[in-house]
Amino acid sequence: MTLTVQSISKRYDGAAVLQDASITIRDGEFVALLGPSGSGKTTLLNVISGLVQPDAGQLLLDGRDITALPAGARRFGMVFQSYALFRHMTVAQNIGFGLQVLPRGDRLDKAGRAAKVRELLAMIEMPDLGDRYPAQLSGGQQQRVAMARALAIDPALLLLDEPFSALDAKVRHSLRGSVRDLQRRVGVAAILVTHDQAEAFEVADRIAVMNGGRIEQIGTPEELRAAPATPFVQDFLTAA
Repeated sequence: MTLTVQSISKRYDGAAVLQDASITIRDGEFVALLGPSGSGKTTLLNVISGLVQPDAGQLLLDGRDITALPAGARRFGMVFQSYALFRHMTVAQNIGFGLQVLPRGDRLDKAGRAAKVRELLAMIEMPDLGDRYPAQLSGGQQQRVAMARALAIDPALLLLDEPFSALDAKVRHSLRGSVRDLQRRVGVAAILVTHDQAEAFEVADRIAVMNGGRIEQIGTPEELRAAPATPFVQDFLTAA
């Protein structure tokens, strides 16, 4: 899977929130969109997900233009900042929800869905908690369930919108490693939105530093540290 983001621009009420943003996400890699509030990183993620339509530019998935494709047809898994779990559903029902709304030809039968849910519960190290409800879980456990739900549909791409921001520092640090390990095990490409430099540098293969709706620099953590390309990138990385 290769996702190519070509010259994406977006304006709201005349103000540019994305300006000619371009990046390529390669198969299996973990990319972080890093920047301060208002830099455009969440808008770019929403354009990639299909929740927001760009004013200009293209999205290509393995060379196929998906710019106008509805979010539900892209088969991307998304973990929101609030986790967005269904409170009236059990953990197992939350994880299995996406399997029930797949296109008819892609759906598993009841036994297949149950087996997939059991597999994911084991993968997130919660094999005996399928009958619990979200209100009975810790924040870290809810985050794991949200990850499992996103992965249940075998997504082409995993999108993570500030998924650790609601957690305390100790839990946040622990879960970063868990999410990275899970992403590597599954082999799905992932895009993380974050304002936290430590988070981005710990989990990402490459980081896109954003400012004012533009991508100022894309590189590995080592490349960004060694050779910041613009004054903003240098100031932003040394301010932490």
